[in-house]
Parts: sequence; C-alpha cells; structure tokens
Amino acid sequence: MSPSTPDALVRGYLRRLRAELAPLPADRRQEVLDQIAEHIAVRRAEPDGQSLAEVRAMLDRLGDPATLGADARERFGVPPRRRGPLETLVLLCCGLGPFLVLVPAVALPFGPVRPWHVVPVAVAALLWLSRFWPVRDKLAATAMLLGCAAVFVLLDLAGFRDTGLGSLALLLVALFVPFGAATCYLAIRTSRLGGAAAPAGLGTR
Repeated sequence: MSPSTPDALVRGYLRRLRAELAPLPADRRQEVLDQIAEHIAVRRAEPDGQSLAEVRAMLDRLGDPATLGADARERFGVPPRRRGPLETLVLLCCGLGPFLVLVPAVALPFGPVRPWHVVPVAVAALLWLSRFWPVRDKLAATAMLLGCAAVFVLLDLAGFRDTGLGSLALLLVALFVPFGAATCYLAIRTSRLGGAAAPAGLGTR
C-alpha cells in the first residue's frame, strides 16, 4: 500500500535508507541519516515541498535508498555486500522451487498432511539465515513465498489431488507465480546491492 501522506512517505524513505546503511558503523550511519533528514526537512519547508506529489518528486531526485547506501559504504570504506554460497543456494531454491515441491509430491502418498507444504517455508528459512539482504527484502520475498499457501488453499478448494500427472502439472504451473516472483525480486535486489559472488573460500560478510 502506497503512503497516503507526505510524512508517511518520508518515514518510509528514511526507514529504507536506514536498512541500506546497516553495514556502516553506528556513528557513520547516524551521520548520513541526519544529513539526509535535514536536507528533506529544508526542502519540505519550501513552498513547493508540501504536497504528497511534491515530496515524492523531491525524494526521487534525492535518489534511491539503495544507491545512497552503496555510495555511503564506498565513501566510508565499508566493503560492498558480497553474495556467498548461502545466497546462491537461496536463489537456486527459489528458481527451482516448483520442481522441489514435486519431488515429495511424487514420492509421498496423498494425505491430510502434505509434507511438501514445507518447501516454501524451508526456502524462506534459508533466506532469513542470510546476512546479505536487508530485512525489508527478506520480508518482501517471504511474503511472495507464502503466496504458495494461497495456491495450496485454492487447489484444495478445487478438489486437487496430487496423484496424477495432470494434477502435478497444474501444481507446477501454479507454483511458478510465487516462486518466480521471489526469484526475480531477489535477483534484482542482489544486482542493486552489488552482489558479486564472494571470492572462493569467503562467506557472506
């Protein structure tokens, strides 16, 4: 849901910026936040900085929080975020999620409790173990993965039974939506965060 007031828009912007600045030492992080907050306050005090549209345009000119965070990390000599083996595993599991669901769906008999329901939860758990993505990215991707629950509910209401080839094909297609959305989102965020693979032998910072 989009912010409905200028104050809410600014709070959301500063919250995202704080998340991007998380790798910085506390004093440096607060220094950057204070500078940006002061700049925003000065601009909002001007006649053309009052309405929601004007504040949104001003924040757009100020720059994306991810870009500002990357610039600040470079300025203060904080090493860029690097994608490690765990992050690669998360991206692979998201991309292959529908197929990972099919393995237990084929191997285990149909019943009131479907063990393959845990696949999206397991992928989300791996995501939260990572220190690479900010919390807001983890929340967004987790919400997309939990969209699998909606898929399961809809299929149950439709009388789905995971025993035939046609049913499994339907499950595969339906799960491409939440898993695909999470994969695309995390891949884009990884690129924007400067997620080059870590050198061999190094994990995620």
